[in-house]
Amino acid sequence: MTYVDGFVAAVPTANREKYRKHAEDASVVFKEHGALHFVECWGDDVPDGEVTSFPMAVKCRDDETVVFVPTAWTDTARTIGV
Repeated sequence: MTYVDGFVAAVPTANREKYRKHAEDASVVFKEHGALHFVECWGDDVPDGEVTSFPMAVKCRDDETVVFVPTAWTDTARTIGV
């Protein structure tokens, strides 16, 4: 059985390429620890909500972009504490 988790982050928009390289390097480690699939979702048009939203959750500033990364893991990854 697989399970899914994800994280949300605010990344300086000017550092998009640095973030992409970091995500590429991290993908190797994630896969070594049981990640089956993940997608780096760079926010294009993610408005603030009235009560809550991804930008509000990470206190995204005007010079930052919201990133959401859902990741599917093997059940084995769960047992090793990843």
